[in-house]
Amino acid sequence: MTGRLGRSGRWVFLVLLGLYFLVPQLAMARFAFQNVPVVLLGPDTFFSKWSFDALGQALAEPALWQATGVSAVLAVLTVALTLVLLVPPTIYVEVRAPRLRPWLSAATLVPWVIPPIALVVGVAATFRAVAPGFLASTASLVPFYAVWALPFTYRALDAGLRAINARTLVEAATSLGSSTAGAVVRVLLPNLTASLVAAGGLTTALVLGEFAFASLLLKQTLPTYLVDFQRSQARAGMALALAVMVLTALALAAVVRLLRRRGLGTTTLGL
Repeated sequence: MTGRLGRSGRWVFLVLLGLYFLVPQLAMARFAFQNVPVVLLGPDTFFSKWSFDALGQALAEPALWQATGVSAVLAVLTVALTLVLLVPPTIYVEVRAPRLRPWLSAATLVPWVIPPIALVVGVAATFRAVAPGFLASTASLVPFYAVWALPFTYRALDAGLRAINARTLVEAATSLGSSTAGAVVRVLLPNLTASLVAAGGLTTALVLGEFAFASLLLKQTLPTYLVDFQRSQARAGMALALAVMVLTALALAAVVRLLRRRGLGTTTLGL
């Protein structure tokens, strides 16, 4: 009896959670894709006058593709910088100094303790006199995004290292004659592919959705463009925002499927 109640409770929770996310998305879709006045949107008009004209109008804006290109470049640079900053210390702590893991985990959470506006103001005050060109460039967003993504990236890498039992793999590789650096390059990194992809996917999703830093530094990225576009064309802007949301969800689902195919916990000794 208790087991049945537990299963029923889980299903009820999942259904309520699904409705919590589905109902707002449905309201967005009706506002964006139904050519019906908002005051007339109701159950009786649910199937009336659906059209993708608003989305086509939004996609025809050249500024959209320019902002999308900027965000894509920032995403690539942020992923590269984040992995360069985190992969070496995470591997070192896991293999050589596991006692430092709580300290590294806590350090990656520090950026979330500082509000974005305080972080931007502090960095701007420091670099405005020393390197004014840094803040003027769109690339100045990359360090902010990389720091903001640390909690996601670190936990994806840490979970991957624990899943493959990295310390045992390195010890096995060195016992077979490999150097520590060779063991990391030829054994750990190939087995960390799934975690690296997951970390990159999470970081990319953060960059494509982050608004605060770009707005405070007056940079035109995809999120800031969406906000500005919605102010002038509400219906088309809502359609575009919903399309971006769906595409991001599909991309993350594709990453999850890729990870399942590769097998997160599969390990090989590539000596």
